[in-house]
Amino acid sequence: MKRGDVVMFTDKGRYAKWFFGQVGVIEHGPSLSKIGFEKHIRVKWIQPVPYFDRMATISDFAASKFEVAHEAQAPTK
Repeated sequence: MKRGDVVMFTDKGRYAKWFFGQVGVIEHGPSLSKIGFEKHIRVKWIQPVPYFDRMATISDFAASKFEVAHEAQAPTK
């Protein structure tokens, strides 16, 4: 998992009702969190995700909540 990879949120826990199945591009990470030493990534969602009373365009989550879309290619700058 690296910057530019296309990923899908696959975790069925606390945030699943908003993010499960959503697709995004890794903007930063993976990096280790200061608490728990778990790898985290910052994802820019392909389409904004309704989250409570706003639309999330970028989110930070544990990398373990995602799977890489191996056959997809992120747009290059």
